[in-house]
Amino acid sequence: AVVSTQSTGAILQSNDVTFTPALPDWKSYCIQRMGVGCIEKIAMKFPKNFWSDKVKGSEFFGHVPSTEELRGMFTIFYDINTPNKKGPHVLMSVICGDAMSYRKETSSSNIVNNCLSLLRSMFQDVPNPDDYWVTNWSRDRFSKMSYSYMGLGSMGKDYDQMAADVEEKVFFAGEATNRRFPQTVTGAYLSGIREACKIVERGYSSTCY
Repeated sequence: AVVSTQSTGAILQSNDVTFTPALPDWKSYCIQRMGVGCIEKIAMKFPKNFWSDKVKGSEFFGHVPSTEELRGMFTIFYDINTPNKKGPHVLMSVICGDAMSYRKETSSSNIVNNCLSLLRSMFQDVPNPDDYWVTNWSRDRFSKMSYSYMGLGSMGKDYDQMAADVEEKVFFAGEATNRRFPQTVTGAYLSGIREACKIVERGYSSTCY
């Protein structure tokens, strides 16, 4: 038995991996119908919390871009502080939509500097972050995407077909195979348990490769 957890967009739709024999038409068609998207995240750890007073303790706050060119750039910030608010002091934001082309062409350090400039236009006494992390799924050759969605012409049952095995030999897992929890880590995790149970129920050896 083989379990495929490959990215829908980067691998399966692009035919970067060849199946021999080829996947049946019903499986190939549902793979091509699925939509694939990308969203990047930026997280910054600060030496102090400078935002809570102004946003009145809210766990998130938003920002409306000043121009269409900036649409999708840092439109929402999430407070990732610990419940007692004693730290670490972390803000997370997203880059999505039209702004994705900017992310592909810009370094992580420039992304951070642009985000800091925005925060300093909204708050006072914004320090430099102690650390930061910027995702880069669009450039990851094993992913090239971060979530699936129902594309034009697709239907809910496509998630079920994505999850269906081929001749009880090739099994498929990942968020794009979970109709109930697509686009989530939870959905991906649960799909792995689902496929493991299917393999055990079919009496395959427990040997792992």
